[in-house]
Amino acid sequence: MTRILWKAALVAVAASMSIQPVQACWTNAAQDAAKIKHLNTMLMVTALRCRNTSDNFLPQYNRFVAKHNGLIGSQNAALRNHLAQTYGARGAEGALDRMSIGYANSYGNGHKTMDCRQLKELATKLSSEAHGVVTMAAAADFAVTGQSWSGTTCPTRIAKRP
Repeated sequence: MTRILWKAALVAVAASMSIQPVQACWTNAAQDAAKIKHLNTMLMVTALRCRNTSDNFLPQYNRFVAKHNGLIGSQNAALRNHLAQTYGARGAEGALDRMSIGYANSYGNGHKTMDCRQLKELATKLSSEAHGVVTMAAAADFAVTGQSWSGTTCPTRIAKRP
């Protein structure tokens, strides 16, 4: 009898360790926040890669961050809040770190389609214009490579005509 209880306990522990949290679906706002985080990380990593070339755009990247610090910060908070729905408040920090590292690593060998000159032009344009969430997310759609989030997107509701 003790042996059966022991085996049942082991099965229960193994099952509980393999359970993944149910991910919250990605709303449009959460998707935009992830895109903006991705764009910022891509620009940071590629600016560091290009800093020793004739197309150094680290000053433009720094201006971009200074100009849009409020937007970048608010979108990081929105992304953290979204991740907290799945991982809890403490787990959201780790999830956000993993996302950032994933974004950064994807540009470790440079941008797949843009060279330092093109990235400098992008950083110059972004640092000289005012942007909100919609236009910054659109810039991300243009510039980043790969998906900015994983998981399901929330269903969209279409209003019915009366």
